[in-house]
Amino acid sequence: MSKDSDSRKDGSEGESNPVKEMFLLAALYMPMGFFLWFFAASLLMLPARIISQLVLTTLHGDLFERIFQSDFYFEIHTTILVPNPDGGADLPLTWDVNPMLYAWGMALMFGLIMATPLKAGQRIVQLLIGFSVVSVVTIWGVYWETWRDLAFLFGPDARAAVDASAMSPTVIALFYQLGYLMFPAVIPIATWILMNRDFIETKVVRHKV
Repeated sequence: MSKDSDSRKDGSEGESNPVKEMFLLAALYMPMGFFLWFFAASLLMLPARIISQLVLTTLHGDLFERIFQSDFYFEIHTTILVPNPDGGADLPLTWDVNPMLYAWGMALMFGLIMATPLKAGQRIVQLLIGFSVVSVVTIWGVYWETWRDLAFLFGPDARAAVDASAMSPTVIALFYQLGYLMFPAVIPIATWILMNRDFIETKVVRHKV
């Protein structure tokens, strides 16, 4: 009995711990993910810019003309006229939105997916799904930050345009807070869990850390 128990103990001690290995790999891959995310930011933000422009100009074409991208920043162009600080004719209201505030989940998902034991094809599919999901989170954040700025930052003319569009400041504030504080962190992790449910159930939940 003692020999059997000792052999089982030695075997358990020699067995690798997949949970610890995965989180160690994730910690190693995460800096690379953030480097690639920032290095390729202008390209990674391009789909979010195109779809954000489509949504704003389609749903609110009387207010928004287009979104111009400079590096990874989105420059919002509106039809609202504001006084020219240099004198002369009024100018259309424009300002910058930083979509990277909502897209850092791309680097987070990169680290988690690269650390998960997957086949090459599965890894590529999960990276594409993760990019698509975080792009949706980014579009949500840009959309509601744009309305937040109009409702609270740019004076009476912008607030009048918000009132005319029947957008509630309370709803704008709530959805902006969700998009800024909750979605960028929660949705990427939830997506990774759903894509790797079998691995998590067999290796993480049932494994003794």
